[in-house]
Amino acid sequence: MPNLPRIKPLAKGMLSFVFPNLRTVHGYSNSLGTLSADSCYSIFLRHVSLLHNVGLQAVPKVVAELGPGSSLGTGFAALMAGAEKYYALDLVDFSDLTSNLAIFDQLVALFRQKAPIPASGLHNRRFPDLDCYDFPDFLDFEPDAAWEKQIAEIRQDIAVKTGIFVQTAAPWTEFSIVRPSSVDWIFSQSVLEHIDDLAAVYSALAQWLKPSGYTSHLIDFDSHGLTQEWNLHWALGELAWFALRGRRPYLINRQPYSEHIRLATENGFVTVLEKRYKRFDGLIPEQFAPRFRTISDEDARTQMVFLISRLTE
Repeated sequence: MPNLPRIKPLAKGMLSFVFPNLRTVHGYSNSLGTLSADSCYSIFLRHVSLLHNVGLQAVPKVVAELGPGSSLGTGFAALMAGAEKYYALDLVDFSDLTSNLAIFDQLVALFRQKAPIPASGLHNRRFPDLDCYDFPDFLDFEPDAAWEKQIAEIRQDIAVKTGIFVQTAAPWTEFSIVRPSSVDWIFSQSVLEHIDDLAAVYSALAQWLKPSGYTSHLIDFDSHGLTQEWNLHWALGELAWFALRGRRPYLINRQPYSEHIRLATENGFVTVLEKRYKRFDGLIPEQFAPRFRTISDEDARTQMVFLISRLTE
């Protein structure tokens, strides 16, 4: 069987050279994305719970998110839990004010109840797993009058876009938009696999973070539905990939996990937690395109990684 992508995404990529309205991002369906308050709540609390497991005692004061996607809800959750500033940095702004405010209000209700971390239904498919899904007791906040006043101020800031609590940038290719050494924690959820210039991004992360600051990333290495086999994107030749990519602003970068670790190390990051999700079906490196045949067996089996790193002082 030839190593070919699925027909629909290939056709869209090829036609995007001619039709500007098809130069949109790949429509890979992600039911666990940020268009629901439950998902944003779950993403934030999973990240921060695992950060706590490696020594973080409280929600960092200044946080930044790469690629928030359909809403800014995950960053809103950080503000509700105690953060003072949230930077939302995306290549394309997918969110809108009406959705953001609706998700904000739903998140407030979840925090008022100190609801458990969603783990059933669709959320049973979410990676990584936690040992406990109770609301984290290390989050030192109470939904009292002072908290309600802060929530009202944050909501007003979002509504009128004053930038006091929430500052957005799309596209975020100008790394000067965040002051050097000003951020305590930078996170992303299924974003780094879409960035073409990974070297520049890891350099920016190191520039933005304070010494000893943290990053946490969920990175998804599969083909995002572009191919029949989950890792067949590594078997596509350059011409097939050129046609599939088309003139879309981004797709997936096809970089294996070891490349992320190399770039992180070069920029002064040390790994403090790594959780891999491996698959043992699909192709083996000998079946990959020449460019990717040196990928290790370990990388070839890695579908997802949740990674926490710390910037050295």
